Amino acid sequence: MKIHRVVQMLGATTSTGKLADDMYDLNYKTYYSKAEDKDIPISHMDFQHMVRAFVKQNDEAERCMKERNFLQEENENLEKQLGSSHRAYKMGFERNGRHIEEVKKLELENQRLVQQLEHTDTGRGIWKERYEKEVDNAEYWKAQYRIANDLLQPNKGCGYVFSEIPNDTDGQEFVDTMKKYLNKDSYKMRVRGQHIKPELRGTGATYFGQNLNESTHMRIYIDKKKGE
Repeated sequence: MKIHRVVQMLGATTSTGKLADDMYDLNYKTYYSKAEDKDIPISHMDFQHMVRAFVKQNDEAERCMKERNFLQEENENLEKQLGSSHRAYKMGFERNGRHIEEVKKLELENQRLVQQLEHTDTGRGIWKERYEKEVDNAEYWKAQYRIANDLLQPNKGCGYVFSEIPNDTDGQEFVDTMKKYLNKDSYKMRVRGQHIKPELRGTGATYFGQNLNESTHMRIYIDKKKGE
């Protein structure tokens, strides 16, 4: 039953034969119907539809009120947090102001240490260069000692037969070929490292003789076997 019929029936039951005047103005008031996707006069709504719409709007109003209360509570919490943050910031700012002079002193001390470090690095570089030269000299005299030792002991063989062999794929191929065709019945072949790699200088790798992986080149020693 439509609302305007309900209004007419209820009006007939009163002593005046009608309801309040605004009940007859419902034809000029509209309600948006999702089902019909348009605004319709309230007076043309079905009575049950109007009751359900009223309940729905009441539920939505209650939900909005809860959301409003929640947002208001959150806003109050944020204001409290903001007040705490403001006080903390103020305290930090005042504390920072008290430490300005200390920071300036630390900056001056840092500049002094940087200058001292630069001076130290310069001296360290000079001593490193001298040390590398001494290492090269030691390598040279070590090689000379081996040559002289081989000459003084002719029965031992002729010392290193090949030197300055690059420690790369080509050099390794040359060494492998030498081993392949060596007269192993009468001679034995030794491969040793020659020249320390630049990045290992000053690390002590040459104290006891570096291995092949630490060398840029190789030497080949051919020794006579005992009894030959």
